[in-house]
Amino acid sequence: MTIESLIIDFDSYELPFDPISEEYMVLNDGKPIMLTSQDARYILDHHNGDNRPKKKGQVNKIRKSIQDKFRLDGQPITFNTNGDLTEKQHTLEALLDFPITMSFPFFVGVGVEPDCFTKTAPAKNRTPKDECQRQDSTCIDTEYSTLVNIGRRHGFIPNQQTVANHWETWKNAIRSGIRATDEFWDVTNSQTFSQITSTVNACGAIAVVDYNEGRYRSLLDQVAEAVLQREESTPLGRTFVDFFYDTTRDGDYGHNIAKEGVFFRMVCTALDRLKEDPYGDIPLGLTTSTLSNVEDTETFKKYSSINPLTKR
Repeated sequence: MTIESLIIDFDSYELPFDPISEEYMVLNDGKPIMLTSQDARYILDHHNGDNRPKKKGQVNKIRKSIQDKFRLDGQPITFNTNGDLTEKQHTLEALLDFPITMSFPFFVGVGVEPDCFTKTAPAKNRTPKDECQRQDSTCIDTEYSTLVNIGRRHGFIPNQQTVANHWETWKNAIRSGIRATDEFWDVTNSQTFSQITSTVNACGAIAVVDYNEGRYRSLLDQVAEAVLQREESTPLGRTFVDFFYDTTRDGDYGHNIAKEGVFFRMVCTALDRLKEDPYGDIPLGLTTSTLSNVEDTETFKKYSSINPLTKR
């Protein structure tokens, strides 16, 4: 917070508009009004007596966004009929860190009913998924959930600011990975791994980036044969299915997020086994006590960080 933004003669200071109005309208004939950090300080001190508590984290996010660029998002500052601020308090709080020589354009609405928020349904919050699908209307829910799952494996969480870049980076691999798993879901009638569908698809996408789609398809074929209890099922397929069911039935690995982690480690191990024996005549060779050791393998490390842009 700058010293300049705090030096206000409150006795003589006037806002460039009157926030108190019985009429419901947008001021300045609907044109933006330029506001400074001093205006923000005055509003927060004198017209913010009937608002929700401020969240420091949200203020910091907005401040960083403004430092990058002040976005013309179309969202107005609003005041109720008593002149109390009802929207944009976090943005105004963020403005306090900017010098008074800078001004920012805002639509200003007045005449909001004081109790409207308790009597009307709230607007749906925009989510990273909404933003992704706004920027690319071809992104379907299955693809987005696969992106989120890749993020869990790679340590990123898509947010409003980053989701479009993550999606563009992974879009082609995700779509190829999902195509690679389609036959598995069809053959097994989605009777297994249905609670972790996005993880199965994510592993397919990562395998595509690693030019390892064929081996992953082979693994899923062997797993499908084991699920359907066919005579031609392989030791790798049977031990894969048995280990997953035995390990994730209950206990520490019984909830879906834990199941995802188990499956990912199993896939990394199984792909290594297929390098040794492409026909799967080899057991998975995992136990609950050795499951964490998978994190030390080159395949796990690679599949936890590989990027479609660099293939590394």
